[in-house]
Amino acid sequence: MPVIDARPARDADEAVAQARAVGYPVVLKALARGLVHKSDAGAVCLDLDGDAAVRDAFAHIVAAVARAAPQAEFQGCLVAPMAGGGVVEAFVGARHDPQHGPVVLVGAGGVWVEVLGDVAVMAAPATPREVLAALRELACWPLFDGARGRPRADAGALAEAVSRISLAIAAIGPRLAELDVNPVLVRADGEGVLALDARAVWARAR
Repeated sequence: MPVIDARPARDADEAVAQARAVGYPVVLKALARGLVHKSDAGAVCLDLDGDAAVRDAFAHIVAAVARAAPQAEFQGCLVAPMAGGGVVEAFVGARHDPQHGPVVLVGAGGVWVEVLGDVAVMAAPATPREVLAALRELACWPLFDGARGRPRADAGALAEAVSRISLAIAAIGPRLAELDVNPVLVRADGEGVLALDARAVWARAR
């Protein structure tokens, strides 16, 4: 799956340098082991256009992480270009279930993934055709299919990406306990998808 160019910065000076490198406007996100929901913690700053805005955002994120997750290991921020042009945001996940083995998930993404719970679960590996069929059964499918005059999303590209992730979780096995790719920006039909954030949990060595 194509992934946005996100670059780590340990302090505000590095964040400014990385922002200049990727080009304004940019997004800053906390890079902190133990912090799962960055948006809920106030540790994501969008549409930053200029060095001063990046410095202010970095200081804001440091304070937000300390307040919301004092146990988290703060390592800096990720700096990425502000992505646009998406029709819908999707969630893609993979798990290794102790009883059922590898599974892959796809559904409504962004900050609403846990609120809506509109996610399909399939055994891995899954073919793009199987993924697309599962997508069509979701309540959010009309958002992909051009509801109310919206452009149709590139569901085929999303299905291909989910299938590839399903192959990965099946091949890696139980060492990869959990993978969340959220949000995935799904662009208009024929324009592909772009992963904006991801989190992996590796099983402890026995």
